[in-house]
Amino acid sequence: MTTQAEISTKSKAKFSFSLGKNHKLLIGYVTLLMLPFVAAQILDMDFKGWYVSLLSLINILAMMAFFIQFPLSSRIKQLPLFANIDWSMNQHKQIGKWLGIIFLLHPMLILAPRFFVSFDDGVISLIKTLTAPQMLTAIIAWVLLILWVLLSIYKDKLPMRYETWRLTHLLGFVAITILATLHITSVGRHGQFQDQFNLVWWGLCGFSLLMVTYNYLLKPTRLKHQPFTLKEVTKVSCCDWQVTVEKQQGDDFYFEAGQFVWLNTSSSVHGVNEHPFSIASCQNDLPKISFIIRELGDYTNNLDRLTLGQQVYIDGPYGSMSLNDSMQAKGITLIAGGVGIGPMLSLLRGLVSNRETRPVRLIYGNNSLEQMVLLDEIQKLTQQMPHFKLQLVCQQLVCQKVSEQYKIYAGVVDKQCIENNIDLTQADRWAVYLCGPKPMIVAVKHSLKVLHIPNSNIHYERLSF
Repeated sequence: MTTQAEISTKSKAKFSFSLGKNHKLLIGYVTLLMLPFVAAQILDMDFKGWYVSLLSLINILAMMAFFIQFPLSSRIKQLPLFANIDWSMNQHKQIGKWLGIIFLLHPMLILAPRFFVSFDDGVISLIKTLTAPQMLTAIIAWVLLILWVLLSIYKDKLPMRYETWRLTHLLGFVAITILATLHITSVGRHGQFQDQFNLVWWGLCGFSLLMVTYNYLLKPTRLKHQPFTLKEVTKVSCCDWQVTVEKQQGDDFYFEAGQFVWLNTSSSVHGVNEHPFSIASCQNDLPKISFIIRELGDYTNNLDRLTLGQQVYIDGPYGSMSLNDSMQAKGITLIAGGVGIGPMLSLLRGLVSNRETRPVRLIYGNNSLEQMVLLDEIQKLTQQMPHFKLQLVCQQLVCQKVSEQYKIYAGVVDKQCIENNIDLTQADRWAVYLCGPKPMIVAVKHSLKVLHIPNSNIHYERLSF
């Protein structure tokens, strides 16, 4: 028999609503985005008609979004809104594409009413706009912005080193920021009639440039006094390396299993030579920190050229993925694709140090068995965690004997593979951690949705910067 109290409890559970971490960040972002618009209303600016008012609203929001792009990419742990680097960088990339579209259409939307009245008037207005001396900064900023957005979208297809792209990306958008601010405070309708509003725009411009100064000058200067020493560079598969560094005397370095850092192994702490890598070790391994790095580009293809004993610099840790996310879970499944095994190793080692007794599953996928790393260590975890099981997944199988020895699941990490490694009777209390290539993350998230794993129980980092 169901009591009234039980009915009330079920009703509350059904209609309860709580904001997730990403929803809170989105609300904070939108609130920040609206500040210049609120300032425009306080200053009681006259935008003369509904079309101009709508266009001014779009332009104000777009410019504010443009300025927020700087703190989104500045890795500021002290500010909660920008501390989740994975969320911040994802927003940075997605919003950047939309800004490219909005600013591409910006001059067309301004001149559109003239063309609707008369095509000849529209052409005359266009010629006057393009030849007006005060429009030079706007034209340069507009062309640079479109080019730099396209460079960002297609950077992986360009014959350009990652470090070169980062430097041009930085310098280009600094120039665009200054030119755009000059334009909106001298020509733009929402700036030229209000000196107070111009102060808002120059304040935002100054803050953006301050973010650049902090990230590329002030922070590196601090890191220079907190160096690490390179202790190990060992090839652990046909295409993966294990790199280990050790903290020198000085401040303690604390991180949580599953987090990542920006590693700089160049001779200078300044510049754009740092790269993001997930930590593969756990807190108990300190003062040593290890990474699993796959050969995927100019930098990672030359790891064997590093010199043992050299100083390296670490900015971090970053990342919101943590074992704290699964404290209430009945079981844990870790899913790693390729180099995504790095943070999963960190989580596994953290679970071992916590003497984990809950069911723990690791699904580890690669193209071939030769790409798997540290299998001996992973398989020995069954001696330390009695409820741990390993499931290897390979697209290319060497032979039937090897496949049976390692109990390899042939193919990719699909719905059936995941279903075999989750207790679906407790799906709403099961935690899942993901790390791997973007296509894998998308496919696995879809499978988890089909298996009714709540989004709040799925934790992952994209690590695509």
